[in-house]
Amino acid sequence: MLSGMPELVVLTLAPIAAYLVGAIPFALLVGRSVGIDLLTQGSRNPGAGNLTRLAGLRYGVAAAVADGLKGLLPVLLARRAGLPAEVAAVTGIAAVVGHNWSVYLGGRAGRGLATAVGVAVGVAPMLLIWTTLWAVVGWKMGGGLGGFVGWGVLPAYAITAGQPLIVVMVAVSLASIILVRRAQGSPGDARGWRNMVSRVVWDTDTRPSALEAENAVAS
Repeated sequence: MLSGMPELVVLTLAPIAAYLVGAIPFALLVGRSVGIDLLTQGSRNPGAGNLTRLAGLRYGVAAAVADGLKGLLPVLLARRAGLPAEVAAVTGIAAVVGHNWSVYLGGRAGRGLATAVGVAVGVAPMLLIWTTLWAVVGWKMGGGLGGFVGWGVLPAYAITAGQPLIVVMVAVSLASIILVRRAQGSPGDARGWRNMVSRVVWDTDTRPSALEAENAVAS
C-alpha cells in the first residue's frame, strides 16, 4: 500500500479518484473537436456509439479506447499500489459509475460498455471472452441486443466458469450498472415501463410523440 498515507484515506480516495476520471466525457470532447455536439445530435448520448454514427469509425474507436482505459488503469494502479483486490474492483466499478453518471455533465452520460470492458480486463480478463462473443452476435444482428444479453447473463457465466466470489460480484455490478443506465435512456427519450423495456431488450432510443411532448411541457 502507498507509504506515508493512512490506510483509510487511500481506500477512500481511490474510488473517488476513479469516479472523477471515469466521468471525463472523452467522446463528447472528441466530438466537439470536430464540430459535433453529442448532447444535441444523434441519440443525444455522449458516448462512443453516438460519436461513431455522427463522426465516423476512427473517432468512435479513439473515444472507445480512451473510455476503456478509464476502467482498466484505475484497477491496475490500485493493484500496483498494493490495495486489496476488493478495493481494486470497487475502484474500477466507480469509474464505470462516473462514466454513466458524470458529475461534469450533471447526470446521465454514456452507457459504460467500453469502460466496463476495461474493468473486466483488469479484474478478470477471461470475462472479456464472453462480452466480446456477445458483442459480435449483436453486431451480426445489426443492433445492440446481443451485447446487452451478454452483459445481462455475465454473472451466470462467471459462476459457471468457477470464478472467485470477487469476480462474480464485479460481474453482477457491471451488468447491473449497464442495464440500469440503458433503461434510463438518453435525455428526451420517452418514459414509461414499455419504453424502458424496449431500450433494454432492443437497444432503441425512443422519442415521445408530439402529443406526449406537448403534455409533458404543459405539466
